[in-house]
Amino acid sequence: MKTIRTDVLIIGSGFGAAAPALRLAAAGAKVVVLEKGPPVGTADFRQTSDPNYILKYIKGTAGDHLSLTYAEALGGGSGFYEMVSLRAPSPVFDQVDESGRRLWPESLDRRALDPYYDRAEAMLHVSQIALEEVPKTGLVFAQLMKNLGYSVDRCRYAVRGCQGSSFCVTGCVYGAKQSLFLNYLPQAVAAGATIETEIEAIALHPLPAVRQPAPARLRDVPYRYEIIARRRTGTRETIRYVARLVILGGGTVGTADLLLRSRPNLPFLSEHVGRNIAYNGSVKVAAVLPDGFPDGDMFTGRTHPGMISYQFFASHGITVHAVKALPLMLVSTAHLRPEARSRTSGWWGPPHQDLMRQLRHRVIVLDAFGLTPPAATLAIGERGARTLSLPVDAELERYHSRVKDVLEAILVQNGCRLVQTDFLDKNLQPQQGIHFSTAHQVGSCRMADSKAAGVVDAAGEVFDYPGLYVSDGAAIPSSLAVNTSLTILANAERIADGVAARYGLTASRPGLRPPAPGRSGDPGSRS
Repeated sequence: MKTIRTDVLIIGSGFGAAAPALRLAAAGAKVVVLEKGPPVGTADFRQTSDPNYILKYIKGTAGDHLSLTYAEALGGGSGFYEMVSLRAPSPVFDQVDESGRRLWPESLDRRALDPYYDRAEAMLHVSQIALEEVPKTGLVFAQLMKNLGYSVDRCRYAVRGCQGSSFCVTGCVYGAKQSLFLNYLPQAVAAGATIETEIEAIALHPLPAVRQPAPARLRDVPYRYEIIARRRTGTRETIRYVARLVILGGGTVGTADLLLRSRPNLPFLSEHVGRNIAYNGSVKVAAVLPDGFPDGDMFTGRTHPGMISYQFFASHGITVHAVKALPLMLVSTAHLRPEARSRTSGWWGPPHQDLMRQLRHRVIVLDAFGLTPPAATLAIGERGARTLSLPVDAELERYHSRVKDVLEAILVQNGCRLVQTDFLDKNLQPQQGIHFSTAHQVGSCRMADSKAAGVVDAAGEVFDYPGLYVSDGAAIPSSLAVNTSLTILANAERIADGVAARYGLTASRPGLRPPAPGRSGDPGSRS
């Protein structure tokens, strides 16, 4: 078996991995990045709903009341997300659990993350969408809210020169969306990092040196961890990587999966691995616009409709936006039917045909992201299969009902006609009871002030395993009520700075500078 030695081994190449790769390589460390998915770039993308193409990159894990979606490719989800880049509102960091304990470490709040938000936004060229670029569906949403005296804001996006093609989630063929393979990752390679794709880390082992006191400088730190990895194509060879530091950035599912499978080798690992997954509590409601109301357009303009409302954040802990979807995604995730029709007969016949004719221009879908508790659990079964579970208690049922009432009231008070939405399981059958689906899962290895409450400390270091870090969404302790990518990236920037400082790495190379003092305001977000 071939052995490769490096200072820093990073698992993953998405929002939680790209910043440490760049910053530590720029500071002089020898960095190797392992990405499970295939290499991908602008030339590889297609404007299509072909499921064979989409499923090459987009993966999922489904459970009883929750479904998680994520990407496996160079750059992680950055090639396929809607490029919405919002800071988490300040109250997000003050959430507490049922016992009154703060979910986030005491040292972390919006003010602490603001300098790193600044840095992440600069790297991704984040800016607020111009009014003339807001898609028709976003303008319709804004009008619905304005009619009731509610506020909306134009969103902020990681994009330069958007063409409004409406295929953001299949990859931007114009190179406008600021995916990580356009900025962080090539800069990391230029700084000396090595990035390997289609290699899957399958086991992590601590070496005896992990229990030795760590010197202050990285070059003096002994090799402390071994990762066994396997190529997923070609020779499918097994490779042994040995590193002084290991940073796990494979995402909420991928990082928890690796640690759970490696638990026999990590006897002091926290019991919280795989637990406390937060999911932004997405609730969706659809309706037909009233006569005389301007048309929307489900299939043109950037995929995200461009507007968000914080109107109900203080009262309900939610943000509200409209939704657009590619036809394949729509038919594979939900059945829409006229309100008065039964759950089965409503899928067929003239009323349903009429609804489908109106879908593109006259149907509006509202979605709310909320501060639902981090209650989902990912586990590995006896035969190695993942299981995902979310307990539904009375409080979660009340949340779902209360939020659905808010969304329906917005539509009904504007004269819209509600459309019943049955969300589908993997067999295309209606889900039973409450079911949440999200691409914004976080928290399976959450940060905390003690091992009794989480998996890693505020610096991202795994309790009782020095030199082993988690820097991706798995470390984020709570729902954010907004898209998670920018917060994951900002936190990864913060963790990378901490690692550099801890091991005597300097900012002698370009790209590793202390962040400027944070702004007190939050562009594109209320507080």
